[in-house]
Amino acid sequence: MASEWLKLRSLRSTAYVLASTLSALALTAFAAFSISRYFDTHGAGGEPVGTGLGFSADLTPLLFGLLGVLAISGEYGTGMIRLTLITVRRPWVLLLAKAVVVAAVAAVVGQMLAFATYGTAQAVVGARPIGASLSEPAALPEVLSAGAGSAVAAVLGLGLATMLRSTPGAIVALAGLLLTPTMVERFLPAPWNDWTGSLTIPSLTRQLAGVPDSGAFGSLTASMLLAGYAALALLTASLVITRRDA
Repeated sequence: MASEWLKLRSLRSTAYVLASTLSALALTAFAAFSISRYFDTHGAGGEPVGTGLGFSADLTPLLFGLLGVLAISGEYGTGMIRLTLITVRRPWVLLLAKAVVVAAVAAVVGQMLAFATYGTAQAVVGARPIGASLSEPAALPEVLSAGAGSAVAAVLGLGLATMLRSTPGAIVALAGLLLTPTMVERFLPAPWNDWTGSLTIPSLTRQLAGVPDSGAFGSLTASMLLAGYAALALLTASLVITRRDA
């Protein structure tokens, strides 16, 4: 784990990806400003800003998933993975160490980003009654659950990159897995559309926090599904790296 932490923080791509997460703040500020202007012009009745996390909900899992992809895909690209596997005889141990480090970084940065996003949205909204106070029932849990969603996305990206051994391929697969349910649900009849949309990482994160009308599942089911995503990605990647690369 110490070695994997050294590798991760030594990659320039890590700094680039983490810096790119700040784009969520810009997106949130723009959306909150637009809604605030509408409120000033037309009064109540438009879309509320709330915590502001929903404006970048589809972007942040992609970015943290990219962090997981680049944590291992570069080693396949340079061939350094062979030296790593010679040093660590059990590939699943290597993968688990990478997953712990990547998930921890994503969880911490994702949580910090969530609070920054919330603060940005409330600063733009000001005294208008379209924001959300942390004293409201689901506001603080929604912000606190963001780190879990970021960690799951990072582990998912790590697993895909391990299986595919290709940075472009893993990024395309990651984007497909994260965004396809949102696109497919529009063409499905009820209640299948609700179930499909509820399976995305952003939706599961909100359901984990108990946000009203956020999906078809309760907090317990949402937590199990999030854990299942990470476990399935790690298990599949472990089987692949053990059979193919060991």
